[in-house]
Parts: sequence; structure tokens; C-alpha cells
Amino acid sequence: MAAELIEVTGMVLTASPVKEYDKRIELLTKERGRISAFVTGARRVNSAVSACAIPFTFGTYRLYEGRSSYNVQSAQIKKFFAGIADDFDTLCYASYFAELARYFTRENVEAPDELLLLYVACSAMTRGKISLPLVRVIYEMRMMQIEGEALELFQCLGCKTSQGNLRVYFSRGGFLCDSCAAKFMSEQREKGYRLSPDAVYALQFIVTTPLERLFTFRVSEQIEKELSEFMTHYYEHYLHHTFQSLAFLESLPY
Repeated sequence: MAAELIEVTGMVLTASPVKEYDKRIELLTKERGRISAFVTGARRVNSAVSACAIPFTFGTYRLYEGRSSYNVQSAQIKKFFAGIADDFDTLCYASYFAELARYFTRENVEAPDELLLLYVACSAMTRGKISLPLVRVIYEMRMMQIEGEALELFQCLGCKTSQGNLRVYFSRGGFLCDSCAAKFMSEQREKGYRLSPDAVYALQFIVTTPLERLFTFRVSEQIEKELSEFMTHYYEHYLHHTFQSLAFLESLPY
């Protein structure tokens, strides 16, 4: 029986050489989540399919579906983020974003939001209108929201008040006021994470704004640093995983 030909919209997350002239790629797709595919002849000179095997290439891919793998027949490239490979810092951030997408997505589980988030993040980095650390904060926070790990940052989880001294308690999943914290956290040592009003507003914007308009704001250096430190604590609490690209990114001298 001939292999079925399918069409998916996706972005290349990784690419690695296979045999003498081929490549194996990982695609983050809208329809089938994260899948692996082989691109025969991608490493040949003047290959018609070489462009579709470059990381951070976005387009429509036509694949033959086999029993245990996919094979790329052709692709219509819609966006090639050349600016990512041209700048070392941008490439480091993009590699981390791709690894984070790989961590959260699975084969045969639709990933339209994860794909769109990665696409708009890559677009924001190549435009260069907001800083790379802020792009990272936005990407990380919205990814957690997409994956159902968002924090309650609008009101107290207990009494529902939005006024007064609210702090983030990661073990509870969001804001608690002083009164509710005394009630719910009496046997725990977590003190709560205090955020400035500007930082709270930025995080609220990130989790509520349509993905297409997500990377459209800037903050002061002070708020950017506050957000970055907050996200570090957030991820340390929820994700017990070592991201190799992140370890490399954080080792870079700035």
C-alpha cells in the first residue's frame, strides 16, 4: 500500500544530518504537534528541498506518512527567519524557545497555539523592537498559560479580592492576600513573591492579549529585570527539567 500524502503547517525546530545527503528534522505543526521527518537529498548541492530543512523555517509541508516516520516530499516556504542565524544572541534565544516547544508538545496532539507563539516570538526577535530578555519573559509566561500552568494574577485565590497586599504563592498557583495567606499557608514556609504594580500589569497583559499582538510593548530596565527574576522562580518551581540551551544561554557573558 502506498504511503499516504498529508499536508501540515509547521516550523522546523531542529535539523541533523542523516546518511550522506539526507537530514532528519523535527517539525512543530499545527495539525499533528511535534513530529520527526526525513528530508531525502537535503544536503545535496542545489537540492530542491534543502531550504525546508533549515531550523526556524516556516511553511506548508507535504509529507508521506509511513508506519514509523514521515518523509518530506515538498514544501512551500512562507517565512525564513534569516535574521536568527545571523545574530548569535538571537540564535541562542531561539534555540531555547524551540527546546521549550519540544518539551511541551507531543506527536499527534494538535499544537496551533504553541506554533503561533513560536512564530510571533521569532518575528519579534528579528524585528528587534523589544529586548531579547523581554521576548523570553513573554514567551515563557504565555507558554505556561497555553499549557494550563498559568498563575492567578488578577485576584486572591481565597477571597477573590483584587485590592490590598497581594503576593504570588507558587505552591497555591497565584495571588493570596495577607488574610488568606495566613489561613492557607500556616503550615508552609513559603513567604510569597511580591510584584510591583507595573510588573503585575505586564504579566496580566501577556496572558490575556491575542498572540498576534503579544510582542507589542516595552518596559523599563528595572521592570524587565523584575520580570526576568520572577520567571526564573516560576520555572524553577513548576518545571523540574534542565534545558540545555537555557544553561548555555545563561552562561553567556553580557
